[in-house]
Amino acid sequence: MSYVPTPFATPIYPPSLYSAYREAPYISPSWYRFAPTAVGTLGLVPGSPEQSSDSLASLAEVISRASAWMDEYCFWKADGSFSASVTVESAWVLPKPTGQLVLITNFKPIRTVIGVAVGCAPSQLQTLDQNCANDITTGEKTITLPGYWTGSPRPFFGGYPSTNGLVYCVYSYVAGWPHTTLAASVTAGATSITVNPSTPGGSALYGAQAGTPLTIKDAANAETVVLASTPTSLTLSLVNPVQYNHTIPAAPSPDSIIVTALPWGLEQACVHITSVLLKTRGTRSTVLPQIGGASMPNRQALARAGALADFDVAMKLLHPFRVAYLH
Repeated sequence: MSYVPTPFATPIYPPSLYSAYREAPYISPSWYRFAPTAVGTLGLVPGSPEQSSDSLASLAEVISRASAWMDEYCFWKADGSFSASVTVESAWVLPKPTGQLVLITNFKPIRTVIGVAVGCAPSQLQTLDQNCANDITTGEKTITLPGYWTGSPRPFFGGYPSTNGLVYCVYSYVAGWPHTTLAASVTAGATSITVNPSTPGGSALYGAQAGTPLTIKDAANAETVVLASTPTSLTLSLVNPVQYNHTIPAAPSPDSIIVTALPWGLEQACVHITSVLLKTRGTRSTVLPQIGGASMPNRQALARAGALADFDVAMKLLHPFRVAYLH
């Protein structure tokens, strides 16, 4: 019989558990149908009428699969997302000779650093105050704590001895692009829009601030609006009024109107990967690439399905957004 340790009185949870579950479709079913793909999407469910809601729901599911595939392909892990959201990570970091601590994040681009705590052990963490935060600098994928903060000769990690020269750090940040959906219909001339939170059950749109342009993806009525102020709620004030009416689909429709700042390349990659999935459905020999060393799809099978060009374009579009794999 194998040995089973006695459970702790209080379980220990990793800091990253906070952000371990998140996903977001990067395009809507109606936006895919509006794109000039020449891919038929009616009657996706065998036995259902071509115009039934089943086809729309099936398309939404395929788009979710394509979006999740993009996340895993680019971030090497299931909890990655291009949609701006809060991530909490921890790491043992070796201070540089100058005393600097460089924290490498799993996701990019960093939009906001929310908080950092450092210490010689998880039980002896010190949360850095605002005076310390003012001296933090960020790169696309790094958070750098200087050896000393303004007005104090004390190193960031305090007077505690380190463990084998390493310092334990826990840090929370927002990475990605603002990406959500309209929560209420909008009438032309409105000076604000109401959106859904970045994460289900949340109350904020992450990654946006005054001057951020957001595109309302509403087929022929698509338009770009600019935020007049940094959002403090889910009602966003705009610099200029909305030009068109935008009517959200009635529940329980799986469709939506995307409001996003995602780069064009990511949106188009999602369109192409969705096309690959639709074209290769039923082709058992075709397997989309996965993380962890799984084989790439058979190019012959992709070519037979007419999906090879879509696949190659998607790979080129996603290449700039891939991150280095961190063990």
